[in-house]
Amino acid sequence: MKFEYILMIIIFLALIAYLISSMMKKSHYSLIDKLEKQKFELMDLTIVDDLLRAKELELTGQTEKKFIQLQSEWQIIETTTFPDLENYLFDAKKATNRLQLIKAKIAEQKAAILIKKIESDSNDIQMALRELLQSEKQNLLEVKRIQETYQEIRKKLLTQSFSFGPALEKLENKLTLLELDFTKVSDLMVSGDPVEAKTILNKIDADTKELNDSIKKIPGILKQLTNEFSEQIQELKLGYNELMEQQFLFLNDTILADIDSIEVKYEISKEAITRCDVEEAKLVNKEIEDEINRLYDTMEVEIEAKNYIVKYQPILDDYIEFVIEKNRKLLIEIDRVAQSYALNNNELNQTKKIQEKLIEIQENFDTFTDGLNSRQAIFSAVRESYIEHAKELEGIEGEQKIINQSLVELREEEKEVKDKIDDFEFNLRGVKRYIEKQHLPGLPTQYLDFFFLTTERVEELSKELNKLTIDMKDIKQLCDLCDDDVELLVKKTEDLVDNALLCEYMMQYANRYRHTHPEIANAIAESMATFNSQFDYNKALEQISTALEKVEPGSFEKIDTNYLEDKKKK
Repeated sequence: MKFEYILMIIIFLALIAYLISSMMKKSHYSLIDKLEKQKFELMDLTIVDDLLRAKELELTGQTEKKFIQLQSEWQIIETTTFPDLENYLFDAKKATNRLQLIKAKIAEQKAAILIKKIESDSNDIQMALRELLQSEKQNLLEVKRIQETYQEIRKKLLTQSFSFGPALEKLENKLTLLELDFTKVSDLMVSGDPVEAKTILNKIDADTKELNDSIKKIPGILKQLTNEFSEQIQELKLGYNELMEQQFLFLNDTILADIDSIEVKYEISKEAITRCDVEEAKLVNKEIEDEINRLYDTMEVEIEAKNYIVKYQPILDDYIEFVIEKNRKLLIEIDRVAQSYALNNNELNQTKKIQEKLIEIQENFDTFTDGLNSRQAIFSAVRESYIEHAKELEGIEGEQKIINQSLVELREEEKEVKDKIDDFEFNLRGVKRYIEKQHLPGLPTQYLDFFFLTTERVEELSKELNKLTIDMKDIKQLCDLCDDDVELLVKKTEDLVDNALLCEYMMQYANRYRHTHPEIANAIAESMATFNSQFDYNKALEQISTALEKVEPGSFEKIDTNYLEDKKKK
């Protein structure tokens, strides 16, 4: 029983091994068939037919060499590469039959690589053969296309020869060379060498394009040179001579030398056109154009500068005189104000410096005026000086305005302080009357000291203001102190009177508890003593209010409210 079981397992495994090997062999056979099919497709290519057709053309020269090379490459594929491919495929089949599957796979991979190489090389050979077979037809089409352009060039040279100037001879020579190259192409085509003919055709195409480009550009370049530049050069010469007759001057005058340099470049451009060197001619023409424009600008600047001077010279002259007179009056005003006020902002030195600057401006203006009168000044330099002076005068006017305003403010500040002193004195008298009106038994020493200190400070301010020469800076500082003192004195007075009157209200209210609460009677007596002897109304108020608050909580707030209402009514 055990033997039968083992035998069944062996048979089952053998069956599985057979099925697997059969499937793997089938897979390899399928791949080999596919490679065989690709091989036959490559062998069926029309390369052999194309080689026979090319051989019948009786090729020569470079074309014959190219054909021999392609034929040789195909023979290598036929005699060497295909047999190698056959061997790899045979090895793959044999290895598959023997179940040497790894060896079969290697042979299949080599065969696949070789097929790709044959396919690539065959395509290259076939494309090259087709180009070779069609080269004659392509050359004929190319010749027709180029000759159309050639005929257009020839027609332009015949009908518009005047527009090419000195370049005509060179252009005609190039046209003749093209004709000779066309003849070479024709001879090569007849002799069966279209490859070499194509090489020359490429050269003819490039030369024709270059010649056509020259034909299009030279007339415009020549017209710019001979018409535009020629006229402008003459105009520059005449214009310069006229300006010289009108006594114009130029800084570092090299205008005539620059015109000579332009004329040299004119000849260089003309010579480049004669050689049909379009790029050089364009480059030189651009240099000529830039230089001519620069010279025009140079002359135009001086002409415009002269017109500016004619218009603005009298205006600037009057402006300088106006600002100088303004500064003279400002110095007089400073001298007058300085007799009454200390000048803390250096107004006098500032105005003197302005005077020095104005003298410098006047002298510079006069120097340029003399130069203009003697025809020795450059107009553009004079204009720049005028513009600069106008800006300086505007700045000076601004400074003068600031200085003058500071003088005006001194008088205004003095008036403000005088008005303040009147207010201070009025407030002090009001405080005194207010205190007297209350009929208080006396005033605290501290309050009296502050009252007299404030009064003395206001008196000091008044004395300072009545001096022959006053320093408004110090006076303003002192005025600010007085302002603070008077304001504080008013507040202290208000607090003192409030405390005294509120204390009296408290005592009157406390009398209702006097006979029932001994502590209230004591507090009233103590508060009265402080009120009438020490004049410390704040302390007296605190003594009576503290005692009363213990007997009747909230009484202070109630009495204070009643007091404020009565005060508001009064």
